[in-house]
Amino acid sequence: VIGISVHWLWLPVIVLLQLVFVCGMALGFSALDVYFRDMRYVVESANLVLFWIVPIFYSFDRVSQKYARLYELNPIAAVILLTRTVLLSGEPPNVGTLAKLSIVSILTLIAGTMIFQRIERNFSDYL
Repeated sequence: VIGISVHWLWLPVIVLLQLVFVCGMALGFSALDVYFRDMRYVVESANLVLFWIVPIFYSFDRVSQKYARLYELNPIAAVILLTRTVLLSGEPPNVGTLAKLSIVSILTLIAGTMIFQRIERNFSDYL
């Protein structure tokens, strides 16, 4: 059993990157939901798929090397992987995975913000 480690100080960074990603997704999908009311079902289905392809109930080691890089681009998988590394292994997070998560999270926030700002002026016509 690993005790409290100095590497736990990475947890706020990991959580912040997760928050940035989720905010980007929320902005984009909430804006689209105004025009496409069935967006809720798309999000629910995507969440179900994400749940099963994220290494919560299995180890990341079980993912084929062929798909490992692609797998790390999944922000939710990266959050789980980084959190496990910090909490369970007591090691610092992998810098490459942290960088990929940062890039994907920031790009998602930018895209979500752009979608929201672009179509928000017509919200009152549809609500």
